[in-house]
Amino acid sequence: MKENITAILKYLLYTGIFSTTLPLVFYLLFKKNSKEKSLRVILFYILYCIFNEALSFYLQSIHSETFLILLYSFTILEFSFFSLFIFVIIPDSVVKQIIPYLWLSFIIFYFIDLVFVNKGRGFDSIAMGIECILVLSMCISYLFLILRKSNNLFIYSTFEFWVVITFLIYFSGTFFLYILAESMRDNLAFRKQYFIINISFNLLKNLLLSIAMTMKLSNTVKQQKNTLPDLDDDFFISENVNFPN
Repeated sequence: MKENITAILKYLLYTGIFSTTLPLVFYLLFKKNSKEKSLRVILFYILYCIFNEALSFYLQSIHSETFLILLYSFTILEFSFFSLFIFVIIPDSVVKQIIPYLWLSFIIFYFIDLVFVNKGRGFDSIAMGIECILVLSMCISYLFLILRKSNNLFIYSTFEFWVVITFLIYFSGTFFLYILAESMRDNLAFRKQYFIINISFNLLKNLLLSIAMTMKLSNTVKQQKNTLPDLDDDFFISENVNFPN
């Protein structure tokens, strides 16, 4: 029984690692000719995730302490990629103006916490928890602004909308996991649960990003909307309109 569980966990690990390449495959199939800035930001994020997963797997296999440095750098770069993505796609607003300050504040806080509080001793639950809160806040702000300002139903089928939903689901699912990671790291049962949940949400994130690659970019949707004739409601309620029998 124990051997079966170990085999399942290994299968889940390998599936999670290889799933990181799935969004890249879909990008090459559906979006390789696009030069949209928001798409490029996500592309570089995906490439970095692939590099990070491969290097992490190697460093853990040789039991290298450099793995922790890779973990810390991933937090900074992941937050940086997402902050840039939201800054590019979010409508002009107060939120857009404060995103650079949020990014800078988090980077400064992260280095202070890493050097003076955590001191590189292990998983930094505090910083990861704050990252989750900031990312979730930006996701909700984007959805609020874009849905309030747009009457276009096509917005639900855009690449940008799906990417935001992807990160909203991913960070919502891993928030409490990251918060408890440091305090529960000596609990073997929690470590197994952490492994399963983290890999599962990473797999879900990669699947959703792959789906996002099949969606149209928001600028394409806007161009399509501009080519459609505007239908005046008065036309339908006018008494002079004669409908065919």
